[in-house]
Amino acid sequence: MKWNLLLCISVALSSCSAQWHLKKAIKKDPMILQKDTVTVVDTIVTPPVELTDTVVLQERDTLVIEREKLKVKIIRAFDTIRVDATCESDTIVSIVEVPYEKVIYTEKESWWDALAKQIVYFLLVALGLKLLWNYIKPKHS
Repeated sequence: MKWNLLLCISVALSSCSAQWHLKKAIKKDPMILQKDTVTVVDTIVTPPVELTDTVVLQERDTLVIEREKLKVKIIRAFDTIRVDATCESDTIVSIVEVPYEKVIYTEKESWWDALAKQIVYFLLVALGLKLLWNYIKPKHS
């Protein structure tokens, strides 16, 4: 029973690091390190605008001015001037490209830091095993 427990603890403590898995993923698909771009499309629709105004004069005439989305119609009938202005609705599309990195890859730590980390792990595992051994070991009186 105690060997099964020791085996389970040692298997749980000896798993692969995330760095190892990242290296393996990069080996399979190196494209994950390239920057990608997200395109955000924002659309704004402006409502149509209409304006009507009146001026009084003596002659009769009609004048129409059209440019892109603006239409102005000036109607002179005897002593009245009527101005009808219409601005068609417009759609404003704003495209913003935001580059981002899919995966941020950090370089491997120095051998000295890796060795120090391994020593600390080894000492913690040894201490844990010693405490476990003292707990499991039958007590002789």
